[in-house]
Amino acid sequence: MINKEQISEILSVAINNINQGISKKITIRKSDENPPRDTRHLTDTRTRVSTLLEYSLTYEVNKVFQERGTSNSLSTVLWNVFPDLIVRDGNMNNIAGLEVKALDLAAEEKSANLHTPISYIRKGKDFLVILSWGWVREVTDNYDIYYPHVYDVGIFDAWLIAKIRDTTWLINNNERCKGFDINTPIISDGSAFDSFKAEEGNLGKVMRIKMSNATSDNVSYYAEMVAEAEDYSQFTNLVLGRSIVETAREVINFLDSEVSINIDLTEYPETATVVAETTYDDRNILFVAGNKQTAQLRESFNELDTYIFIGSKLNWKVFNYNNGWKEIANGKKPSIELDNIKSCL
Repeated sequence: MINKEQISEILSVAINNINQGISKKITIRKSDENPPRDTRHLTDTRTRVSTLLEYSLTYEVNKVFQERGTSNSLSTVLWNVFPDLIVRDGNMNNIAGLEVKALDLAAEEKSANLHTPISYIRKGKDFLVILSWGWVREVTDNYDIYYPHVYDVGIFDAWLIAKIRDTTWLINNNERCKGFDINTPIISDGSAFDSFKAEEGNLGKVMRIKMSNATSDNVSYYAEMVAEAEDYSQFTNLVLGRSIVETAREVINFLDSEVSINIDLTEYPETATVVAETTYDDRNILFVAGNKQTAQLRESFNELDTYIFIGSKLNWKVFNYNNGWKEIANGKKPSIELDNIKSCL
């Protein structure tokens, strides 16, 4: 058998090996090789990189097993069903499942989804593994490249996360009738409680799964759900915080300017904070996140500065000073709007 803590330790070693080795070989791009920035091709690029990271994880975990002399192995599931990977013992028995979600931190919508019905998930044996990654630039005397760097890995009991998902979805009914038809989530069609349709597809988006405060403590496995939900919330908050920093880094790299990260966020800040800055065209460019006390923060800015506000959903606004700080441009998807941002600076 193998438990969550053992898998977590092995994944940590494997991720470090990916960042130091294979990721800088099979998924690098030169600094002048830029991916297409239209929505479809950008999504394709992210999907391809995420798939290769999953492959790399499988490869590196098997190396760890081999180096430690264990008979365990990690294999891919060859058809598109839950889970993605299977930990097997020496007799090739399925002793654990890993459902892997690799999230590009610069993506404004982390669309990875855990939609598998809970009846198909084994409590304590199947795990949700979330990798957060972003493009990192590495410059040496010989080359100038970008490679996908995995910043964080979270591992969670997939059964408990699915139970949290389903319970919260049922509680947040918005005056509509909800239920499960065998394994399919269904919802009343408008105000008519005698007509139902399949859930629209939002159930299970990994960045939206939260435990409702209205969850009854009579729910089975309540204490375990609370503990897992707290760990899960801390991790998703960390991913959101890193997303702000990585969005700033992506813009600065596009400007081909020097990156200066002021703070590594572990969540989206409540108070307005300068998270990164650079110099472009002889002007200081500041990257700000957080909605409260913005006026106080602005007092420290030079009137010749430009600042870019990044919201919790990675929406952006550019501000210049002209008898006061004025918004001059905005958008919702920085990764495909880099040219628009640059034109404002």
